Amino acid sequence: MSKFLKIFLTIVVLAISFYLVFRPMNFGPPSPRISVGDIIVPTAQGTYCWDGLFNSRCVDMISPRGIIEHQEIEPTIVPPESHLTIQFKSEPKKDSLGANLWNSEEQAKNVKIIDNVLIAPKEKGIYVYDIYAAWEKGTSSYAFIIEVR
Repeated sequence: MSKFLKIFLTIVVLAISFYLVFRPMNFGPPSPRISVGDIIVPTAQGTYCWDGLFNSRCVDMISPRGIIEHQEIEPTIVPPESHLTIQFKSEPKKDSLGANLWNSEEQAKNVKIIDNVLIAPKEKGIYVYDIYAAWEKGTSSYAFIIEVR
């Protein structure tokens, strides 16, 4: 085998090894854990921009209502005025956590989150929300749906 071929193969093997070792370090945004007592509310990834170790990525998604429908997420049943607690393994930047309530006309209304808690409406019905936050590495949003009974 020629010297050139050995060098070329060594470079290819090193490049593949480097990719396989460091690819897992390109984590995306942290997923939220939304709960009402012991009940976990499923969420779906929304639009985000994130800086990884070797690349940066921005992904634009459809509306929160569209995400819920596309992923066929069923509403989580919660009592009126229940407290939805929002947690992340990696805390967002201070004062960056927010939420929107979406109506059937695809219009968003900002809703308050106090101490990582969103309070469900007291009126019965189905409600689609998106939450959003920022970290040092980027921003992200997440959609979820509840039914107040």
